Amino acid sequence: SSRDKVLDPYEVFIKSRLEACSEASAAQVHDWLKEHFSDLPDVTEKTVFNFVLHVRGKHGIPKPFCNQRDYEKVDELPYGKQAQVDFGEYNMTTEDDKRKKVYFFCMSLCRSRFKFLFLSEKPFTTLMTIIAHEKAFQYFGGIPEVMVYDQDTLMLVNENKGELILTDAFRSYVAYRGFKLHFCRKSDPESKGKIENVVRYVKYNFLRGRIFVDIDTLNGQGIAWLNRTANAKEHAGTKKIPDQQWQIEKEFLNPVNEIFTPQEALKSVTIRKDNVINYKSNYYRVPLGTYQGSGTKAWIEISDDNRLIIYDADNNQIASHQISTGKGETIGGSHYKRDRSSKIDQLIDQVSSQFDDPGQAKEYLLQIKQKMPRNIRDQALHIKTQIKRFDKDVINRSLAFCVESKIFRATDFESVAEKFDAEKQQATETSIPVTINTLNHAEYKITPDKSDISDYQSLMN
Repeated sequence: SSRDKVLDPYEVFIKSRLEACSEASAAQVHDWLKEHFSDLPDVTEKTVFNFVLHVRGKHGIPKPFCNQRDYEKVDELPYGKQAQVDFGEYNMTTEDDKRKKVYFFCMSLCRSRFKFLFLSEKPFTTLMTIIAHEKAFQYFGGIPEVMVYDQDTLMLVNENKGELILTDAFRSYVAYRGFKLHFCRKSDPESKGKIENVVRYVKYNFLRGRIFVDIDTLNGQGIAWLNRTANAKEHAGTKKIPDQQWQIEKEFLNPVNEIFTPQEALKSVTIRKDNVINYKSNYYRVPLGTYQGSGTKAWIEISDDNRLIIYDADNNQIASHQISTGKGETIGGSHYKRDRSSKIDQLIDQVSSQFDDPGQAKEYLLQIKQKMPRNIRDQALHIKTQIKRFDKDVINRSLAFCVESKIFRATDFESVAEKFDAEKQQATETSIPVTINTLNHAEYKITPDKSDISDYQSLMN
């Protein structure tokens, strides 16, 4: 049939993804195809559905039964009136087949259904939540009048005789930004229907079946997914495209004036030269090397389970300790005393030694370390995985190309290797494009490159 002729070149890809994630929907498969293949023909969702059904039947990959239905609120609010926020978590799989829990923040403009997503390796603290709000408002190009949350959200300390008490940090943030708050009960789905759809949508259209590389890569993939699918496809409830509706709604949003500095909501402390901070007559460790001379600062907040969360100047969480009731104690395990840089250096040396030009490989990995110091371990391990996956000549060509083209990211190294390997194998007549996730460094308002390597095509051919 014409269906087979159109999508046949993608059967091997679809089969492998369904084998790894048999519960994937046809809509999710369609998104994967758009993400990985810039040459994907313009096919309807029905065509993809039929072909996925064909692949399942041909290769014996049944879909597990699922009887869950999404709840959709029907009443429409005025443009710019309200956004809804919720949090989710999901267990992903790493490249070495281990479980990796990720946490995510969703915000959705209620009228347009225009969505934002921000993911974290750690549970959300108040500071991280403030940062996520700021990222969402930048993405939306404005601030709605009212924000809606669950009553059990971490922005609340407790409920006192019917009054909801905000944490100090979030209260100062709300006062600065000037939006109104509405907290609804979990037993009141009428006021939370839309955003709960988004949480489920993120889990089962974006995260399910996706391999975790590192959190920066995942957030980049998340923004690309929003631009490609979540905000670009017709919404099932409204029958309108969120991005087109957002073009209207953004004119009704309050402007984002100057940038809010998240540390303004927190207390600053001085780091001592022995890499501890003083809090209420006790000393709490921070990682060795955090102290960078006199006046080195950190910022602290107290979590709802009475933990001291410590951040650096870049808003990165660097330590978390249970608060001690004693006096004069030093809190923090021995792992805070270890200099972890030596293990990273050993890993870089180990990976570099597997190339024909170890010196060039080491310099390449050090460039990645300089650009992504927090993720260098994941980046190096990802490249190590590719060394096992591809022939040595493919790996060496990929290294030379990435160095020459200044491509300093492991997932892009993998994409280049896939391109060279495909040329070598010539398994199909269809050219296999390279997935480059980092060509555009503007975080949000971009049209994603999908998997097109046009920026590098002149070098590749």
